[in-house]
Amino acid sequence: MSDVLADPGEPSAPSGEAPAVTAEPQTPVGKGWIWTFALAWFGYWLTVMLPPQFLTPQLIETVAPEHKVDVLSFLLIEGAVVSLVCIPFAGMACDRTRSRFGRRRPWALGGLLLTGSALSLIGLQTDWRAVAALMALVAAGNAMTLVALSAVIADQVPPGQRGAASAAMGVPQVVSLAVGMVVVTMLIESMPARWAVTGLVGVVCALPFLLGRAEPPAADVPVRGTRLPIPRPRSHPDYYWALFCRVAVNAGNAAGTAYLLYFLSDVLHRPRPDEALLVLTLVYLVFCSAFGFLGGVLSDRLARRRVLVAVSGGLQALSALLLAFAPSWPAAIVAAALLGMGYGAFLSVDQALVTDVLPDRRSRARDVGIINAAQNVPIAPMLGWLVLTTVASYRVLYAVAALIMLVGSAAVYRIKGVR
Repeated sequence: MSDVLADPGEPSAPSGEAPAVTAEPQTPVGKGWIWTFALAWFGYWLTVMLPPQFLTPQLIETVAPEHKVDVLSFLLIEGAVVSLVCIPFAGMACDRTRSRFGRRRPWALGGLLLTGSALSLIGLQTDWRAVAALMALVAAGNAMTLVALSAVIADQVPPGQRGAASAAMGVPQVVSLAVGMVVVTMLIESMPARWAVTGLVGVVCALPFLLGRAEPPAADVPVRGTRLPIPRPRSHPDYYWALFCRVAVNAGNAAGTAYLLYFLSDVLHRPRPDEALLVLTLVYLVFCSAFGFLGGVLSDRLARRRVLVAVSGGLQALSALLLAFAPSWPAAIVAAALLGMGYGAFLSVDQALVTDVLPDRRSRARDVGIINAAQNVPIAPMLGWLVLTTVASYRVLYAVAALIMLVGSAAVYRIKGVR
């Protein structure tokens, strides 16, 4: 792997900024690397996706039944705030780590151990305040793991393989939720055991990647005392357009999916909205998994990221437009398929694009962490509340969500440094 610093003959960075380190990895990663990397992400996503989707609502219904909506809302907001604060700081610390175990592994493994330990205790609690304290530790641990594993792609994967590596990061997000739901609903009945198994599996899945292979030495760890300012929009516009694209597409997607159950009940008048939502979720998961892999591989082979990001965002917008202008059960099934295609491809291709535009190898964990943290800004619930309390129309909400995703998709063409 090439780990040389920027050539001394290159133009200096703008005043006040550290010179960028531009060399990219050259040695291809093997299939074993990809599969163990995907397994590590499966463990991470299991601890991120399963608690808010299933475990937490169920637990709060037991420990605080009279205030379950308020308590659950508080926990979700708490998790978002902790993530928003911890991710950039964990990224900065990760970038500056010097240890014989590497720069990323201590943070990824430490974060998983913190998350797993806290999760194993949550199911035993009978007071929601204790749950809240432990959930804050879970969010902090997940922040540590996220910045470390995300930076691994930029550190070790050549540009021509980043689509496949990003698919190994994104596709497990979908698979983990489906597998986790089956395990905790069909195989494990005990509440404490559900939480403990989730934490344990999260740690175990990451061990083959984190302990089974050495982390290549990094020649770009910042020298002690070196100041690495946050990238400036004028100096690094591609970075900020990539950030805007990701935040906009994800916000539009979340605004639409968060209220889908109510849409099925209040607009489509499905007799069993819960079962209808399950059907749509299964359709979505199938297409999301398939197109997540295909999108990443295709972006590597074509050496094109922008057009695939734009198309994937457009497919998600089309899904929302179907629900806005042709609300029906058949249209909802088609919309679920389109959403799965678009979001699956977006997960992998956009991550590869973001990795390609990171401005400095010495601060990659921090810089990718800033983009990941920006996704935690609660745009979707604020948008949903604003639309549904003013015009009280789910169809208008889906139209607005589609517009936001289209704007985000178009913004990718403002990025000039990536094809």
